[in-house]
Amino acid sequence: MTTQSVDLLIPSQKSTNVRSYMNGPFWMRSISSTASRIAPGLTSLVAAQLFRRTSRKLARAGERDVLRGATETTVAGMKTWSWGEGPTILLVHGWNGRATQLGGFVSPLVSRGYRVVAFDAVGHGESPGDFLSLPELASCIREVAADLGDVYGVLAHSLGGAATTLALSQGLQVERAVFISPPSDPREFLRIFSGAIGISDEVRARVQARVERRLGVTMKSMQATVHAPSMRVPLLVIHDQDDKEVPVQVGRSVAEAWPGAELIVSRGLGHQRILRDEAVRNVAVSFIDAAERRKRAA
Repeated sequence: MTTQSVDLLIPSQKSTNVRSYMNGPFWMRSISSTASRIAPGLTSLVAAQLFRRTSRKLARAGERDVLRGATETTVAGMKTWSWGEGPTILLVHGWNGRATQLGGFVSPLVSRGYRVVAFDAVGHGESPGDFLSLPELASCIREVAADLGDVYGVLAHSLGGAATTLALSQGLQVERAVFISPPSDPREFLRIFSGAIGISDEVRARVQARVERRLGVTMKSMQATVHAPSMRVPLLVIHDQDDKEVPVQVGRSVAEAWPGAELIVSRGLGHQRILRDEAVRNVAVSFIDAAERRKRAA
């Protein structure tokens, strides 16, 4: 295994990104704390539903402009957009994200001769639904990829990276992968969520058990670092030193566990702004295009 770590020379800025589950309102935490003691079973049922519920975020100004030149379709009920012709690159958003967040990667990939496909997962963006989980996002990825027939590479953000790892372990075939700010352990998200809404450790354990029963798989087995050692797909991980939602150490652990992976660490971009940085886009696109560029040169 070889892991390369390089700092992108990006001026440090104050990150505006906020942890998704940083803190719920005081009244919610107070009620949840009391309910945890009085009715732990019922509280865990409600909390398990909340844990899987998605929240649609408004697109940034100008973000949807990239859709004007896209071909729009629907795959398994999910809104899907494509641009260009050539080997297919699939863009995968993260939790409570949307396809247009990765719009900055479309033009540079198309200009290098790729077809780019992005989609809104179930419960996200313009696709129907209200609930999603890590293995369900992995299923969304596999469904879109099966419809496309052949996917050359994947570029995924945040939970999309963890879900892509799970999809690869389940048979998804690609030649190159780039993960930006990937998490690894869903139990950490549950811990943050539980603290934010104020449920007890006992109720958190019940929530985990409920989620695992429903999905038919343990959270421990969903960890990206569990599957990473068996991966053979060339991988580049890009993670920001100042990421407050997914600490850089998590991305580093994924890269270290993944044979031959490369790790690039940026500074001052946080968890979301990293997607809009030109230097990050250039590095990601160059990595995806490296093998094809060598073929063209030969």
